Amino acid sequence: MAGSGHRTVPHPADVTIEAWGPTREACLAEAVVGLAASFVDLSDARPVDTVSLDVAAADDEDRLVAALDQLIYLLDTQGVIPTSADVDIGAQTFRLTMSVASLADVTPIGASPKAVALSGLEFRRTGNQWRCRATIDV
Repeated sequence: MAGSGHRTVPHPADVTIEAWGPTREACLAEAVVGLAASFVDLSDARPVDTVSLDVAAADDEDRLVAALDQLIYLLDTQGVIPTSADVDIGAQTFRLTMSVASLADVTPIGASPKAVALSGLEFRRTGNQWRCRATIDV
């Protein structure tokens, strides 16, 4: 798999998000967009705002959980969904910047995410790529 990308693997009670990229930041950004694309059609989504968050996280798996949790939080509290994401990783925090669209303006295609499962998390470098995987309760 070249470049960056994501895919979903559906299951009856959850969905698994797999993402990859040439850098850890690109991989994490793809995971965020991959989760959004797992339950809404982003093809016609128009960003209405930009949200930037500084999030504490000690390691890559913590960053993955925290980023996906932030998506779920924004969905639940503000009714917005990311259409794109950028990540800047520091020593103990990372900045997650997302262009967001209103949930009211996108078409649902799957069940909304409820929580990130802490089992089965992966975030590692394989060859020249970073890969991550998370299971989401829906």
